[in-house]
Amino acid sequence: MAKKRVGFGYHVSMKRIREYQAIPIEKRLEWLYQGNLLRMAYPREIRELQDKFRRGEI
Repeated sequence: MAKKRVGFGYHVSMKRIREYQAIPIEKRLEWLYQGNLLRMAYPREIRELQDKFRRGEI
């Protein structure tokens, strides 16, 4: 039986990847940290919906 595909996909061009790689690692890590803080500020119900979506349950 084939494994059910879950989550989502997207395409990023090599040009965009190179542009991102040129950004200092400290700034990229700060973006990740800030994004995590933002997500933790969401209501629990929203975070649970996001998690279900990522797992392919909805």
